[in-house]
Amino acid sequence: MSALDQITAARDDEFSARVSMLMFKIAQQVASEDPGAPDHAVRLDYSLRVIRGAENPKLVAAHVISSNPTIAAAIDSEPDQRGANVPDNDIEFALSSIWTARSLAFAAGA
Repeated sequence: MSALDQITAARDDEFSARVSMLMFKIAQQVASEDPGAPDHAVRLDYSLRVIRGAENPKLVAAHVISSNPTIAAAIDSEPDQRGANVPDNDIEFALSSIWTARSLAFAAGA
């Protein structure tokens, strides 16, 4: 593992643009979820932040990579790809898995 390779992927314009596009998808799903879902209020607040364009996709890309061993391993196996070899489904899964944590972090900082 090379943290530098993972940082390079997270900061790559193409990879972070993919993360951004998938962030919008997750944000819309959360905005449409049952209001009774756990942590819905903070998840919705974060989703609206994303929809407004007030989130940093390169920072989120770093969180996606660091939180998901499958994605990290794909980047480590082919660092020259800068995350191009990571399937969108894996990114979407990772985003879904960190969404509440990111939502709570922003709520705590408010």
